[in-house]
Amino acid sequence: MKKRAHWPDNLHEPRSGYYTWRDPRDGQTHILGRIPLAQAIYEATEANVIVDNAKATRSLAERLSDSGRTVNDLLDKMPTAGKATTLSSRRYYDKEIRNAFGGKLCRELTVQDASDLLESIKARGKLRFAQAVRSRLIGICTKGVALGWMDRNVAEITETFKVKVQRKRLTLEQFNAIFEKAPKIADWLQDAMLLALVSGQDRSTVGRWRVDWTVGDVVIVHRSKTEANIAIPLALRMNAIGMSLQDVIDRCMSSGVKSEFLIHHRRRHVRVYPGSHVRYQRISHYFSEARDLAEITGENAPTFHEIRSLSKRLYMEQGGVDTKALLGHSTDQIAALYANTRGLEPIKVKIT
Repeated sequence: MKKRAHWPDNLHEPRSGYYTWRDPRDGQTHILGRIPLAQAIYEATEANVIVDNAKATRSLAERLSDSGRTVNDLLDKMPTAGKATTLSSRRYYDKEIRNAFGGKLCRELTVQDASDLLESIKARGKLRFAQAVRSRLIGICTKGVALGWMDRNVAEITETFKVKVQRKRLTLEQFNAIFEKAPKIADWLQDAMLLALVSGQDRSTVGRWRVDWTVGDVVIVHRSKTEANIAIPLALRMNAIGMSLQDVIDRCMSSGVKSEFLIHHRRRHVRVYPGSHVRYQRISHYFSEARDLAEITGENAPTFHEIRSLSKRLYMEQGGVDTKALLGHSTDQIAALYANTRGLEPIKVKIT
């Protein structure tokens, strides 16, 4: 790459008449293209002035106030509002970030630091986690730039990547095999599986399902992920297992333990009491244990969440059930319809 002695710093001519400027701060090359030499010199000179001014400002800022601002300090500045599940996930991501470079000065954080963290997570086989940490890190660096603690968002420059879904679908035969082993793991697990299958709801909704959600001949569930209210008829019946939603609810309420929740603990254990609701993490963990007992193993073995997909597929095969509404996947038209009432009206599930 040619560099002329009388040219301004950082201006280069990799090919005859074709000019580039290299940012001395990060080594990134910016293309000026095929322009007159005088214009290239002018633009490179202007860019160098900006870099020099930035260096002076940074030096002054560091001397006056920002010299001790670390990534840990920046994390402490992040907003703390949000849903309990969201905050729990953020704490998990933040712990990974703190362990990697929490004590590092914000202005000294580099693209290499962020990239090394993400690569180390991917090396452990946790691709989705790496994706989530990258997203969180971008938000943190955005805050750092806004506060004046960082000059640029180094996380945004890291390589983006897609995660291919590898988890296998759950079949009805596998569901039945796991269902048979469930009582050996937890006395409430079969009820949780049935409730998820017949209702088509996720583990969080199943774990929070309250007795008083039943209103007349429907159950109004609130999906925390999408903020959607869904009115599910008690008469909803899954022919594949010969049970209606009413049948499943009656079964859950016949445990002999008084509770506000359908899925509840029936014996006292460490930090849990009879009648208290079962956390969704425990539902997933215990389902996995029952699945292993049923000898359905492997890295891609289906999780509790796959019951939701199985429910949709079985109802589609059965016919007569609005699965889009049941799973809370509204269309743009329905979303616009309920926008007028700010989402207070539940999405009604039609069955025929």
